[in-house]
Amino acid sequence: MSHSNSFGYKEELSRSMNGFSSFAVSFSLISVLTGIFANFNFGYQQAGSGIILSWMLVAVGQFLVAIVMSRLSIQYPIVGYGYQWGARIINTHFGFFVGWFLLIQFITGFPTICKTFTTILIDMLDISASETTQSIFTLFVISLVSLIHILGIKIASKINDYGVYAEIIGVVFIITILLSASILSENVNYSSLESSINYLNQNSLTFSSFALSLLLGTWCLTGFEAAADLAEETKAPTKTIPKAIMLSIITSSITGLIIIIFLVLQANDIEKTKDNLLLAILTKAIGVKMTSTLLIFILISIFACAVASMATASRLLFSFSRDKIFPYSDWISVIGKKSKSPNNAILLIWSFSCLSILGLKRIEIISSVSALAAYLGYTGIMIAALKNKSTVLNDRRFYNKNYWLKAIQWIALCWVVFVVIMLAYPESNVEGFETKHLPLITTSISILIGILLYFFYVRRRINEGIAGPPNQKI
Repeated sequence: MSHSNSFGYKEELSRSMNGFSSFAVSFSLISVLTGIFANFNFGYQQAGSGIILSWMLVAVGQFLVAIVMSRLSIQYPIVGYGYQWGARIINTHFGFFVGWFLLIQFITGFPTICKTFTTILIDMLDISASETTQSIFTLFVISLVSLIHILGIKIASKINDYGVYAEIIGVVFIITILLSASILSENVNYSSLESSINYLNQNSLTFSSFALSLLLGTWCLTGFEAAADLAEETKAPTKTIPKAIMLSIITSSITGLIIIIFLVLQANDIEKTKDNLLLAILTKAIGVKMTSTLLIFILISIFACAVASMATASRLLFSFSRDKIFPYSDWISVIGKKSKSPNNAILLIWSFSCLSILGLKRIEIISSVSALAAYLGYTGIMIAALKNKSTVLNDRRFYNKNYWLKAIQWIALCWVVFVVIMLAYPESNVEGFETKHLPLITTSISILIGILLYFFYVRRRINEGIAGPPNQKI
């Protein structure tokens, strides 16, 4: 009996992903090069070398979260991961909200990734492009990624595999270059590793600035659970997916830490308040041409990240619709006869992404939602894990022992709640917005939409037994 059949579903999706492709989805969504490129500037200016400690703290916290999720992926290898876990362990009402947060994470994250790809490409080519031109090119990137998925998961996973190869080459490239620069340079000051200063106000490191520096890691080290959302398209999922989750978070945490340490060393003679501090460090260390070469690898990594983001969002939307949670679920859950992919779910996400690019002048309105929604979803998953009474048979890993497992689950829950507070509280300084708490406000709007959908549509359908996973408590 197939895994999906054992949970009350017929086998519809193409089970064609191997172990590396499963790892590639999670590794691409983390995309350590993309995360560091986008957020190192902010983190380093807040905490100086303290950014190394904050990265390590996030890595440990996310490692514990990954342990909890990898165990759940063995017990419930089903498309829809967090939604299914919450629904099957607690009830469908709880599962809806967990899944809603995760869906918001990826639906808002996907157009943001595509916009980032466009911005970096234009900067790399050093061309002048109007806002309209940038929007048109972003729409092209969104459409290209969507088309790739409509053609089937085999093609999407193959492209994602190549993206991971490019990211690995890019990571090795930047580590080698920065290591060589540190060895050969006579001006490297290792005492800079102890210089924990807020360079924006020249004050010593405070709890507030250290908390803000956590944003580098908390934005970057997410997405490792994406492999679980493609469980029904993965060969031997109970063996493959836990390895993919753990390997992606471990490799990303270690390589990211090495890169950050070398960047801190190379930042010694650079003006710390530069708008493009990371580019200034790289240009000083390896020159303009080599930096441009590195940007090519970063672009490929970002594109692979977009492919992985669409995969995760569309499968989660498909899982909701297969269980009749959303309006027009029968249409959304249609599987392509040739592609064996949820084509209509892909088209729906494509439509939302295009409208968000066309309708919003600043992408920050939706991008500010992604990370906060992710950790709210993680919080729901950690609560479900603590309520989980099932055991993983024949699992001899030390953390499956009850006393270890409960400790890990409680620490992981406390960690994600702490991150939610850290992401919601800081004041935002986004040009063009008067509000100082953009992430909190925009995420609250998405939560309100979910609450309205629940009370006016979903709740009744669940209570009547129309919606929800097969044979689950309401």
